[in-house]
Amino acid sequence: MKLNKNVLSDRTLKIISLIIAIGLWLYVIQVQSPDVVRTVKNVPVVFSQKDVLENRGLILIDDNEHTVDVKIKGIRRYAYDVNQTNITVIADVSNLDKTGRHTLQTNVVLPYGSLEILDKNPSILPVTVDELMKREFDVTVMAVGSPKSDYITGNTQTQAKKITVKGPKSIVAGIEKVAAVLDVSGKSSDVAANAPLTLFGSNDKEIQSPYLSLSTDSIDASCEILKTKEVNIVPTFSGNVDNALKYLPDSNNVKTVRIAGAPETIDEITEIQTKPISEYDIGKDGNAMVRLSLPKGVRSLDGESFTFRFSSKIETAE
Repeated sequence: MKLNKNVLSDRTLKIISLIIAIGLWLYVIQVQSPDVVRTVKNVPVVFSQKDVLENRGLILIDDNEHTVDVKIKGIRRYAYDVNQTNITVIADVSNLDKTGRHTLQTNVVLPYGSLEILDKNPSILPVTVDELMKREFDVTVMAVGSPKSDYITGNTQTQAKKITVKGPKSIVAGIEKVAAVLDVSGKSSDVAANAPLTLFGSNDKEIQSPYLSLSTDSIDASCEILKTKEVNIVPTFSGNVDNALKYLPDSNNVKTVRIAGAPETIDEITEIQTKPISEYDIGKDGNAMVRLSLPKGVRSLDGESFTFRFSSKIETAE
């Protein structure tokens, strides 16, 4: 029993000694050890006083591209606590007063006063200043995708007719249109939504830039979805023309037309008549320009007027 007590006592002393050693080691490393040197990489640069530039009609166009590696020296426990979230690199742009390329000095703000800055890489930042431009644009609606088979897009509307775009002149000058984009894929009824605004340049190429700001990012927009249908064209004549006896459409004439409109309207239409044709409309060659008599809200996708050729059919009394 006595032996066991000695063994237990010996183990206890060893554990206590180990704890004391670890504590001394931590004390030496964290408090009494020499300063350490380390580098915090890719610290984003904060550009201050940009409102001063804007008041001068200028804008910085590459402020999102710069990072700096900062080399620091100090007590280990503080030096290794520094990271991208608690270190700040500041570049003041208030002295810039014209467009073009410039260079800026940076200042580093550390979270602990006992730390020392040994180096900054890069130490000088090249920046570009452009003219600040504002332009007003009409807003259009762009329908993307294809509606359900036998349906097409119709008229569009937007809540806001115009919006203002602000940003670098080199970018804003290239904008040709601003559109509210609506997805009409597979639709068979009108589409309405709060649609995001998209900027387009030449050849309908989308323009995206973090340096652009819009007076609004989205607007309420709508797009008609129209049903289409192919129906026969039926010529009608004014009272002084007896179609049964005198004029018949030539067999080569257009016989059908494709129409579009609200589904409930299109479903009720079986044919489209022409406006009344008089004998004075028909030339000696039998040709006449005829126009369709379209119901309200219905459009012809093939045009509203056609050249018809008529054949004379004069019956001779026996």
